[in-house]
Amino acid sequence: MSFDVDSYTREYINKTKHHLYILPAAPLRRAIAHYTITFPDYQLPVSNEPTLQLIPDVSGCFVFDFPKSRIKVWGPTTKVVSVANDLNTYPCRFFVEFLPGGLYQIFGRSIREMVDQEYELKELNPPLYDQIQSQLLKISTFDELVDLMDELLCQEIKKYPIKSPILDQIEHIYSQHSIQRTTDIAQKLGMSERQVNRCFNKYIGMSVKKFSKIVTINHLIQDMSHKNLMDITFDYAYFDQAHFNHVFKEICETTPTDYIKNLSDFYNEIYKF
Repeated sequence: MSFDVDSYTREYINKTKHHLYILPAAPLRRAIAHYTITFPDYQLPVSNEPTLQLIPDVSGCFVFDFPKSRIKVWGPTTKVVSVANDLNTYPCRFFVEFLPGGLYQIFGRSIREMVDQEYELKELNPPLYDQIQSQLLKISTFDELVDLMDELLCQEIKKYPIKSPILDQIEHIYSQHSIQRTTDIAQKLGMSERQVNRCFNKYIGMSVKKFSKIVTINHLIQDMSHKNLMDITFDYAYFDQAHFNHVFKEICETTPTDYIKNLSDFYNEIYKF
């Protein structure tokens, strides 16, 4: 088995010097944002920084390490995570990048337990792990791997569906990129605020308030390369610059100014947001 990025020959969302982004099958698109293949570019200089800082991520992912064929599961994260900066040296990785609620539809367990945790897939879903590993012995290209993951994950998400009205509200917050009040969501769903937060903790691992903050920060980070901080403060309806700085530091553990100065130290999943 030899997985090389060039073994993927079909349509994709985008390609950079290190990433290939691929849409999943249509039935998966409320659970999975995309598949990602990461690969080195040996013509680029290797960074001297030994680690990268990952911005908090409300969704979680599967990570396949090739050629090891190890499958890790990251739960949603609410704090910055440090990982080895080996993007330009590690041979290849394949990611299943979930949307909020996607992990619940695979595992059927409270995602609150998975927040800020890393697992092996074989711990959480042994039958799925065994199916993947047995099929990996028979395939040799990323075309085949994408087909395999589409097939197996389509089977899994049928087992633990999220009721549509609740998933609609999760998706609304995710798409609007703004702070949403729990009281407003509770009124729309005909539930108490406690019931709403219980559902959010079960399906995505955190409260409405925390979810809204992280989604908003992840989205506005994409604007920081071409907008000044004052414009972002007003675009995202923060009270003032001090309020924006406070929320940004709460999520990213640094100030917006320092983040911009040290961009090379951070990695953020741009295509998920």
